Formats: sequence, structure tokens, C-alpha cells
Amino acid sequence: MSERRDDEALFGKLGPAVARHDPVPEAVSAAARGAFGMASLEAELATLVYDSSLGDEDTRALVRGQGGGRELTFEAPSLTVEVEVLTAERRLLGQLVPPGAGVVEIRFPAGSVTVEADHLGRFSARDVPAGPVSLRCRAEEGPPADTEWVIL
Repeated sequence: MSERRDDEALFGKLGPAVARHDPVPEAVSAAARGAFGMASLEAELATLVYDSSLGDEDTRALVRGQGGGRELTFEAPSLTVEVEVLTAERRLLGQLVPPGAGVVEIRFPAGSVTVEADHLGRFSARDVPAGPVSLRCRAEEGPPADTEWVIL
């Protein structure tokens, strides 16, 4: 028990010193606060199951050679989200599976952009900023799905 008190006392002294000499940048704090607001308890988590940028050397060279495109696939229990990232154009092309109309919100630390998926589940978004991005997908059927955050 004595060690715990010692640790708490040490952290109590270090906290203000760190805050004074190496404060957390406001942009980082704002992004962290925003992330809590983006959490959705009713949404399924769509995990990243494929990222073309993580393939072998030959695959990465082919992807870079085709204009810097990247393919991502996210899976949730009731929805799969396939996304092609056109890096040079800052554009996303996507598909909801199973196909169907819906709404896709592309979220990033500074805000979000909402686009509609057509009756085949296809969607497109322009001017997506580089950096962390997550998609919240609301298909006509089933619960919403939130993708993991990825860096574009």
C-alpha cells in the first residue's frame, strides 16, 4: 500500500511540471474531446480486415504506380464497407455490402462530411483531408456501423 501512495505522490508532483513545461497542444485536446462525441453506443464496430498499403512490397509498388490509390475493407457483423482512397484527388469511393441505400458520414478531427449511398450501396466523397478518418455508415437495414480510425 505504501508503494501506491508513493506513486500517487510522485504523479501529483510530476503532473503540474509536465503540464507547465510540455503542455498537450490544444489541437490534440480538441481532437480527443471530439472523439468522445463521435462514439455511438448503438453502432457496430467495423474492423479493418484489408488494407492494400499493408501488402507485400510488390503490391505496394503496384498501388503507388497507379496514382497512389489504396483499398480498405471494414467488416461489422451486419455490414461490410469497401473503400478506395484516391490519394492524389483526396477522394473516397465506397460500397456498402449488402448493397442498399444509406448515409455515410466521413469523420475527421476537424469535422465531418455526409454523403448518400445509392440503392446499390455506392458512395463518393471529395476533399477528404489527410490524417485520421472514420466512417459512420447507416444502411436502410440493420444497425449503424462505425469503422475503425485509419490514417489517410
